[in-house]
Amino acid sequence: MMLLHIISILLLLAGTCQAEDLIFFADDHYKSLGRPELTASVANPALDPGDYILRINLANVGELEELMPINESGSNEDILLEMRAEMQSCNALNINAALGGAGPIKVTTGPQHIKILPAGAAALLQFNITAEKNASGWYALPLSIDYERQVDVSVKSGEVFPLYEAERQNLTALVFVAGNNEPLRISGIKSELYAGGSDSLRAAISNDGAIVLHNCSARLLAAPPFYVESPAIVLGDLAPGSVAVIAFTVRADGNAGLQDYQLGCEIDCQEKSIIVPLQISLSRAGVLGNFALPALGGLAIAGLAAFITWKRGDLIFRRKRRRR
Repeated sequence: MMLLHIISILLLLAGTCQAEDLIFFADDHYKSLGRPELTASVANPALDPGDYILRINLANVGELEELMPINESGSNEDILLEMRAEMQSCNALNINAALGGAGPIKVTTGPQHIKILPAGAAALLQFNITAEKNASGWYALPLSIDYERQVDVSVKSGEVFPLYEAERQNLTALVFVAGNNEPLRISGIKSELYAGGSDSLRAAISNDGAIVLHNCSARLLAAPPFYVESPAIVLGDLAPGSVAVIAFTVRADGNAGLQDYQLGCEIDCQEKSIIVPLQISLSRAGVLGNFALPALGGLAIAGLAAFITWKRGDLIFRRKRRRR
C-alpha cells in the first residue's frame, strides 16, 4: 500500500512538472514543487554618453507551488526538519552575475556575487559602464547569471543533507543612450519623492531643434524601486524654442536608498520617438511635513512657469538681435 501511495505521488509530480527533472533521496519524507526564477530590470535605463554606474535590480520571482508528503514513517523531528528544508527550494544561492557590453557600451567591472536571493526578494547589482560618444539608441547588454538551487533534501538523525544543482540564466539589460544631436532635452526637474511615498514628478521639456515636432506625447520609463502611477501625457506640437511642463505621479519602494537615480522620458512624436535621460534624487520622509507639500507644489509650478517665461523671452531677444 505504501509503494502504491509513492507511485501515485510520483505520477502526479510528473504530470505537474513535465519540464523539470525530479530528484529524490531514498528516504524522502517531502517533495517540494517550485524553483528560482530570476528577472532583471535596469533602474537607470536612460543615459547620456559618458561614464555611469548601471544599477540593475535582480529579483527572484520563483515561488513554492506545493509541498507534498511522500513518506510519513520515521522520526517526527526528522520529518519536521525536512519539511522546513524543502521549503527552501526556490532560493537562489551563490549567485555570480556577469554583465557584458554591446557595441559602444563597455563594461569595466567584473561579475557581482550574491550569497543568497530568497524567493520574493530582490538585490541591487552595480556595474561601471562607459557609453562612448558615438552611442545612440537602444542597446541590449547580456547578463549571465550562474547560481545554485536546492533540488532535494535528506534528513538523518537531526542532520540536514541538501543536494544542490548548478543553474544558469541568460538575461538582458536594456539601456538607452541619448545621442548628442537629439532636439529634445529635460531642462528642469522638481520632485519631493521619498522612499515609501508617492508624489508628483514635474519636468520641463524643451525643443532645442530647428523643426516643429507634431502630435507629441510623453511617457515616463521607470524600473524598481520606482513605479509610475499615471498614464502617458499628451503634449501636442512642440515648436522650436518651446517648453512643455509634464507631471507624473511616481511611487518609490520603502527600501529605496537616498541616492541619485536616472530614469527616462520617452517622447513619441509624428516625426520621431526620442528618449531623454531624467535624473532624480530621493528626499528624507517627514523632513518637510505634510503641510509644506502643497506650498512646495505651488512653488515648483511657479518656478517652472518663470523658467518658461524666461526661456521664451530669451528666444525672442535672440531673434531680434539676429534681425539687426
